[in-house]
Amino acid sequence: MESSTFLFLTANVGSLFGKMRTLQEGWLAEVVKVVSTRRPLVLAFHFQEVGGKDYAHYMEQMKPFISQLYEKCSSQFGLNRALAYVDEEFSNSDTFTALGSFYLFHDSLPDVEVFNFTTMKFDALTQFQMHTESSALPYFQKKRFLKEMFHKRQPSRKGFLRCHLKVGTFVFDLVNVHLFHDSCNIAAVEMSPSVFAKQRECGLKFVFDEISRCFPAEAPLVIFGDFNFRLDTKSLVENLLAPPSVAVQTVTQGDDGQPRVQYKHVMSGENLVDVRSKVFNHTMNIKNEALVQLSKLDREPKNYLGLREFPINFLPSYPFVENIDQASVYMNTRAPAWCDRVFLNDRAWHAAQLVPDPPDYNVIGKDTCMGDHKPVYLWVRLSLIPVKPQFSLLSSPQN
Repeated sequence: MESSTFLFLTANVGSLFGKMRTLQEGWLAEVVKVVSTRRPLVLAFHFQEVGGKDYAHYMEQMKPFISQLYEKCSSQFGLNRALAYVDEEFSNSDTFTALGSFYLFHDSLPDVEVFNFTTMKFDALTQFQMHTESSALPYFQKKRFLKEMFHKRQPSRKGFLRCHLKVGTFVFDLVNVHLFHDSCNIAAVEMSPSVFAKQRECGLKFVFDEISRCFPAEAPLVIFGDFNFRLDTKSLVENLLAPPSVAVQTVTQGDDGQPRVQYKHVMSGENLVDVRSKVFNHTMNIKNEALVQLSKLDREPKNYLGLREFPINFLPSYPFVENIDQASVYMNTRAPAWCDRVFLNDRAWHAAQLVPDPPDYNVIGKDTCMGDHKPVYLWVRLSLIPVKPQFSLLSSPQN
């Protein structure tokens, strides 16, 4: 076998549990639709915020969710060999990441093996395995971000999972990541790049360093998850939504006692942008015609050497209204952003360039409520022939 098709899918599932569990049916239907259309031989899911926002009460819903997804994919698409890990040990605040990784392999593939980080050898994968215990985690390298890396040293459930796999003779790495979010809109508009962008840069460097410390990523690597990359919010406001030529800024105290920044039209007095800690009201219509303007402000990924991404031709994947009747409406909590991404290192990118099939990089559920994040997927055919390209394998962010 000289090449194989892969479907990499990342989904922040924080909206799918508890009171919002009713969204699962539509979510699953949309995901299965993509799998049915693309028929991958390797299907890889990366989940963030497993168990939902109130994970202490609803974590028990995660394993049935994975099982239901497995039943659909195995029975309909011949993806019977599978490996899943769900980090459900929320009581351990030092290690809990709320990440989940789920990999499925088609029956037609040759031997599938997963690297055992305990024995430092590959183990055969012959059936469906689901793991939930962090204390005995042979098949994943897991790390939660350090407390001092978070804004104001207030940690939350974020980190990364790495899995080292082999299909036949093709060895590759998959990394699930959830980086820091913009916890305050006021702070996000103060400077460019924002303090949060700088923290995410440090976070991704931490991921690369930890991977290399375990053992270097010398194989094709695909890292996909909720990077929480945001538009340059200061530039978004000052250059696009409310430029100084037409708007005047006023700073007042909101009802909650926190600062409130408003940008009003100098002539009409219309409120063009209203920024509060967890409010970002604006008048821009986020439709396809805004794609070019917004993509120019998507600057964070450009900080990372050795990570490649296929062109984005879809609207920002976050933050959508969590209402089943408003599938394509953005919330006014944050500025729209492409948080959910799929990146390849140079080896993986080279493997994709050796085959003629064009990739498919898109969101899932454009007309269906999928929660506050739309899942993002990359379908790609990769050459399985080992190569040694003359470039870096995995690079840290620029200094």
